[in-house]
Amino acid sequence: MGVVRRYYLHRATVSVGFITPVFTLFLLRTLSFPQVGALSALSATLVVLFEVPTGYVADRFGQRASLALGLACSVLSLAGFVVATSFWEFVVLYVLWALGLTFQSGSGDAWLYEVLDERGDSESFTRVRGRGGAVTRYVSVLGMVAGGALYGVDPTYPFVFALSLNALGVLVLATLPAVAADAESVGVSEALSVARTEFSKPPLRAFLVAVAAFLATTGVANTYVQPTVVDALGASGFADPGPVTLAGFSLAPGLALGVLYAAFTLVSAVAGQHAGWVGDAMGPWGAVVGVGALSATLLVVPVFVAQVALPAFVVMRAGRAVVQPVANGYVNDHVPSAGRATSLSAASMAYSLVRSPLALAAGAYAGLVGPTLTVASLGVLFLAVGGVLGVLAWRQSAAGPAVVS
Repeated sequence: MGVVRRYYLHRATVSVGFITPVFTLFLLRTLSFPQVGALSALSATLVVLFEVPTGYVADRFGQRASLALGLACSVLSLAGFVVATSFWEFVVLYVLWALGLTFQSGSGDAWLYEVLDERGDSESFTRVRGRGGAVTRYVSVLGMVAGGALYGVDPTYPFVFALSLNALGVLVLATLPAVAADAESVGVSEALSVARTEFSKPPLRAFLVAVAAFLATTGVANTYVQPTVVDALGASGFADPGPVTLAGFSLAPGLALGVLYAAFTLVSAVAGQHAGWVGDAMGPWGAVVGVGALSATLLVVPVFVAQVALPAFVVMRAGRAVVQPVANGYVNDHVPSAGRATSLSAASMAYSLVRSPLALAAGAYAGLVGPTLTVASLGVLFLAVGGVLGVLAWRQSAAGPAVVS
């Protein structure tokens, strides 16, 4: 089996689709909206703290080892959710979860770029990365329907199945070729200096702000998908909602959300497969600002027409599937090979730095006005930021040689 196909198999095992459609509802069984928001903010803050050190581990000791550590942390965290009952226990699990995310975030893309570059095929990164994300989402489609049904039997069952799949992923990683750690790799301070230098230049500076705004607002909005959809479908309560009506059928909320998330993810998978085409056709700026504006606009509409929440979240999730590989490919093209994983982690850290206070504020806001208005407000926020950045980018390009592409 070729290395790219084995990469796709690896991407299949990192799916947590079993828990995705019910995760927030699972938390709301014992926690309040402000507590859920605090956990989301904590996760984003921890990502800020962990991203660069874990990126350095990948650069210094090998990206495959970093990926394995990340999956191991995810497995431990998922196992903990099976038995956790208090807010502080969830805090500990979020620490493990953040470690898992950061060990994998820059490492996976850096590993793929290096492997393709060694084969003289680095230009296919966005296409392969987009298809890899699509594989994860296709597997998640099946997991989401199953997880929604399992949630109705026992709320902890989706976590058991998710951790089993991630544990299998550790074994799959052993079949992937290792990218030798560079004996002359730069240290954390040197890598950060490189990242700071490159990120402060016009090609990346405003672009990273736009990506951060999109990923932060949609990432926080994603926390409120489940209660917003439950609200839109007319169920009562969030912690233990009653049956909802979907396509004329009365379904348990977990199963209904599983089916809906499967549909969301299927569209996202198709979108992710075409990320390379979108990036080529629209350019990095067009993909981020254009897709972001469409997603943000649709997030506002459910305030007036509740049923639009469903297609709005479909577009939002599809947009993230397109923007992430396009953004990472653009960053990869503008940073040197030495310290690549650390640089990508620094970019992820910047995104999380924006998300952290936004998640905390959104949690408190949702406790006052509810999830639907909170999601709409996040959409308005991106439209405002994206509009300003779009004007600045246009003025820069009109003033002289193009500095964004």
